[in-house]
Amino acid sequence: MDWYYSAEGAAVGPHSADEIESLFASRQITAETLVWRKGLAEWTPLADTPEFAHLIDDALPPPLPAARQQATAYAADGDVLVADRVGDYRPGSDRTDADESYRAGDDESQRAGDDESQRAGDDGEPAFTLAPAPAAHALAGPWTRYFARSIDISIIATVLLTGIYWVLPWVNPKLYLQVYFVDPRAMVFLLLPVVVVINAAIITLTGNSLGKAIFAIRAEPVDGRPRFGFGGNLKREFRVWAQGLGLGIPLVNIFTMVSAYRAVLAGSPAPYDTKVATVRAHSQNRLRRTLGILFGLALYAVITAVNLVDKRAIDALELPSAWTNPTTAIATTIPAGWQYEAVTGPDGTTLFGFTYMKTGLTAFLGVETADNIDMATYTAALARGMGATTPLGNWSTASLPGVWTASGQMAPDGFPTTVYAAQTGNQFWRIVYIDQFSTTPREIIEPELTQALFRSVGVGG
Repeated sequence: MDWYYSAEGAAVGPHSADEIESLFASRQITAETLVWRKGLAEWTPLADTPEFAHLIDDALPPPLPAARQQATAYAADGDVLVADRVGDYRPGSDRTDADESYRAGDDESQRAGDDESQRAGDDGEPAFTLAPAPAAHALAGPWTRYFARSIDISIIATVLLTGIYWVLPWVNPKLYLQVYFVDPRAMVFLLLPVVVVINAAIITLTGNSLGKAIFAIRAEPVDGRPRFGFGGNLKREFRVWAQGLGLGIPLVNIFTMVSAYRAVLAGSPAPYDTKVATVRAHSQNRLRRTLGILFGLALYAVITAVNLVDKRAIDALELPSAWTNPTTAIATTIPAGWQYEAVTGPDGTTLFGFTYMKTGLTAFLGVETADNIDMATYTAALARGMGATTPLGNWSTASLPGVWTASGQMAPDGFPTTVYAAQTGNQFWRIVYIDQFSTTPREIIEPELTQALFRSVGVGG
């Protein structure tokens, strides 16, 4: 025979008698929980039914004092909801209204209600007035839930973005450079569906999300199960993403979050939790809640500060920068977009590396010292030295006075390569350009950077 029990103003079921006994044994329902089956004229406390009277024994704790049975209300801090409530429920309706006329201990007023609420509907199930739904824990308030969700998204998105920025240069450098210039807020928006899946997996594996664990709150099924499986968690996370976060779309998410806030503030489920889940607070410790909120604010401040530093670094690339050649101590101006980094060459010598971040084009400035040789001899020796990895074509004079140039392709990748060389006394300077995102043969011409680098060695004025 199918049984139903009342919880938060709704009929939960159907359940078999064995399932009702299991729910009682796990204290998800109590002796005072109202139950109903076909054939009963009204909803009846579990302890008063012949089928379950044997479950009641002296080992169970007594009912709460009458003073604790009250209508739904917020605690003094305005965040945690008291779970006990009185609701006017009719089949097919989700509406639960506080009944100020309810008083604990008045058995007749709890069970009878008005005559209209006791008449059977067309489906044989009576309309009824619920007594306080038994609940071991209070409902979580809107601000606690907001900060818990913010912490979850912030931590998962930060770890995910950090992993992308670390791994992507090795997997797909070209894509990395494209991602590097994307606003972090836009990246979080794009990654929200992935964050949702990861959070669902975390909840399934650990029993809760990190943010909710900090505040000791948890989303629980309304059908009596102790927890959701991965499918249930995934569905709920996507509902939160769509109905609560507005798919992460700016402005749209304001309206969806305000709607959810008002519903929770009124003691009702958020739109994405209706008939699905209840978010309960397993602790009402104010210090814990305060520390959790401060942690969320600090986390947001740190992420914002890091993003500002990255943004300034990116903005700096849009402007020319001063650079002093460590070997000659001559200062020069590097064109906008190029980022400097000292690197070690294949022979162990120090090279001055420059990367154009938007295209991935790289340039390496190096020097060699040799006595009693001219440019023709040096360039021939340079071509032989690079021949194993980068065969070069014929040398010719560049547009910059005193500078020679030759082009080729790196083996086996086929990256286009162009070399510029110049002499100052017994020093021979070379600039090697490499385009790592192309295999089409071409001469790489970057006149502004070439001129700036040779200016730092005293060539070209």
